Amino acid sequence: MNAPAWKTSACPYDCPDGCAMRGRFDGNAVTLEPNPALPYSTFLCEKGMRWASRATSPARLSSPLTRKGGELVPVPWEEALDLWAQKIRDGVERHGPLSVMYLSSAGSLYFSKKLLPHVFAALGGYTTKKGNLCSSAGSLGLKETFGEVPVVRSEEVADHSRGVLFWGRNALETHAHVASVLKAVRGRGGETAALEIRSTPTTRSADRWWRLDPGGDWALAAWICRRLLDGGKAVPGWQDRTANPAEFAAAVNFLDCGALLSAAGMTADGAEEVYSWLLRFSPVTQYPAFGAQRYLHGDAQFRWIGALAVLLGGFADKGAGLAFSKEEMALFPERLKPVSPQTRALSVSGWPLELDGLEPPVEVLVVSAADPLRQNPATDLVRRAYEKIPFTVCADFVLSDTAKASDLVLPITTFLEEEGDWKGSYWHSYLVRSERVLPPRPGTLDETEIYTRLAGRLGLSCDLVAMKKEMDRELLASPLLESVGGGVYRWNEPPCRLDGGRKALLPTEVPGMSRGPEGYLRLVTVHRKEYINGQSWDAPCAGGLPSLSLNPAEARKRGVKDGDEVPVRNARGGSLAVRVAEDPSLGEGYCILPQGTKGVNLLTDPLISPGWGAPFAESWIEIGQGKEERAENDRPRK
Repeated sequence: MNAPAWKTSACPYDCPDGCAMRGRFDGNAVTLEPNPALPYSTFLCEKGMRWASRATSPARLSSPLTRKGGELVPVPWEEALDLWAQKIRDGVERHGPLSVMYLSSAGSLYFSKKLLPHVFAALGGYTTKKGNLCSSAGSLGLKETFGEVPVVRSEEVADHSRGVLFWGRNALETHAHVASVLKAVRGRGGETAALEIRSTPTTRSADRWWRLDPGGDWALAAWICRRLLDGGKAVPGWQDRTANPAEFAAAVNFLDCGALLSAAGMTADGAEEVYSWLLRFSPVTQYPAFGAQRYLHGDAQFRWIGALAVLLGGFADKGAGLAFSKEEMALFPERLKPVSPQTRALSVSGWPLELDGLEPPVEVLVVSAADPLRQNPATDLVRRAYEKIPFTVCADFVLSDTAKASDLVLPITTFLEEEGDWKGSYWHSYLVRSERVLPPRPGTLDETEIYTRLAGRLGLSCDLVAMKKEMDRELLASPLLESVGGGVYRWNEPPCRLDGGRKALLPTEVPGMSRGPEGYLRLVTVHRKEYINGQSWDAPCAGGLPSLSLNPAEARKRGVKDGDEVPVRNARGGSLAVRVAEDPSLGEGYCILPQGTKGVNLLTDPLISPGWGAPFAESWIEIGQGKEERAENDRPRK
């Protein structure tokens, strides 16, 4: 019997690597492997490989669920869609279309997800979110500096950079396929270096690393800017590529170097080492982390790192620049983007509080590609707000935390059961067109089919299935895309350049840095290689007490030691049981928990940073004594 044919697909995760994969299904199990047509997809990480078992997992949903008598019970698709449509009609009739809220996130970065709001736009408008949980503040800082989030071609870094400096970016865990680029840089005699708040696989692999205090990146960048200008070491012509060179130079000259080093948490010798390294290994690509912008001053962090990049020749000399992110759906067909007569946007972090007293009120909330009861800050406040909304809908392939709390749960296909969809990357410039690897799980539907059926019940002319096919045809015919085989397409994406009149607007002010309540520790939550965005339900590491990493001196000061099981609390009353893990690589005044751990966002606060971001690292906790049995409330809705 012939083996089943390999089909092309791409990992849907909110991950820069955007891996192409090949899959096949033998009737029982799915096999996945990297697709060599995409040069960076040389392996699949463990979280990507788990899609093989997820596709056939008994945890998959196979029927719509609706809440009856306080419990979620299976119902036929017709009943589920009729109920959903009726709740929308009722809400719109009472309060207008803004009473319907559509909340999406980055659970899947496939292009078709961008089509879903068409249904709500056709109603006459809807409520949605503004900002995102990952990159809003940093993106704002870069857009206000360069006019865009700069595109840096990974090939250019590999071919021309002599140094790569990671600002808090634990790339070898969260961006592992960049390793081939780093190998190329080192192969030409270059080096990699890291600035971090702790020891990580990336710092241990780097040629050198220096510890910074949380949120102190901007201060070190500003100190180096001052050093470059004072020493006459800024690249010639930087003023010509800058909109405000005189104002910037005057502001830098006014900076207090001692105060900057204090804010950065670095010694003068350490800062001098970073400065010397940047000059020795120029041209350098600055690589700031998503975590570096999770502060109330997250935009300023990136403005000052951007200014440093400009003084070192960024976006003028090949190999010098700043790589952060970019628009992974830049080639989504413009004419297929939803256009709504009106929208009302609530902040991605603060919407649970903003719902109170909102007019018109939200009557129906629809969640897609998101799990706000796991991902969002202040889980307790999110749950409270969620339970107040008259009707909540969640589309997912498993029973997520948010699905468990919803009034209607819709079982959807995974990307491996879909075809004719596209996936890009916010790192490289390749796109992948998906093919179906296995038949859809019985009882599940593609979201474009679900929303098309909903539109029909609402009397709307809105065929998302047809739109998806149009999108597929348009991308296949795009003159911007070159097929490299295996369902992979290369885009000659133009990199950011400071020429032709484009100039950078450099910062002239320094930010304030927040301080927590007396006796509290700053809580920094960090990503893990085993899972992403809280999708940890099948991760082997997800069980047991989360580890709270703490400097040993800080642990002694708090009366705890390595291995102790203790409660930690915030000022709002959120609490979580943790196990202390002493880590001498950390500084004092802060602690670390893994992001996405069940209950960790009971400890984070729903603050809003510039750009409508979520400053997770502006959360503060105290350590209690003794064990405490307190877990996140998983009760069903009434």
